[in-house]
Amino acid sequence: MAKEKKGKEQAEGTEKKKKPLLLFIIIGVVVLLLCGAGAYFFLFSGPSDQEIAQEIQQEQQQGESSQPVKQSSPEIGVMFSMDPFVVNLADPKARHFVKATITLELVNDEVKDKADKLLPRIRNDIILLLSSQTLEDVITMEGKIRLRDEIMARVSRILGKDAVKNVYFAQFVVQ
Repeated sequence: MAKEKKGKEQAEGTEKKKKPLLLFIIIGVVVLLLCGAGAYFFLFSGPSDQEIAQEIQQEQQQGESSQPVKQSSPEIGVMFSMDPFVVNLADPKARHFVKATITLELVNDEVKDKADKLLPRIRNDIILLLSSQTLEDVITMEGKIRLRDEIMARVSRILGKDAVKNVYFAQFVVQ
């Protein structure tokens, strides 16, 4: 009799231990299913490319049937591509270098001709600027934007105020 009581108590003890474990497994499966459903919803619930293209076509057709809309797009300036720059960074801890290919968007062809004549001076200023940077300066997006703005300011000092519309990095590698 005592052995039967002991066996029943042990069986009840293992059943009590199995219930919380089973509960955790069920909750885990439910959480995983909810996460999967949420990911599916966020990834695939947006409009497809075809739907977007159809909407654009409909808008264009509506625009053509009504009064034409005058679009004021800024004119693209004259592009002035320069040879790549490869310079060492001013990093006292380690040797790093940057390779950058820069394209300047200039106001007109006259400014481009002036840039051709003053190219050694422009390259010199850009090399001095790039070589004064550290790895921390150029590794972040904010650093690259700040560097682009500084290049634009230096080239504008050489070519004249409002001569440079924009500066583009066609290539920017830091190693």
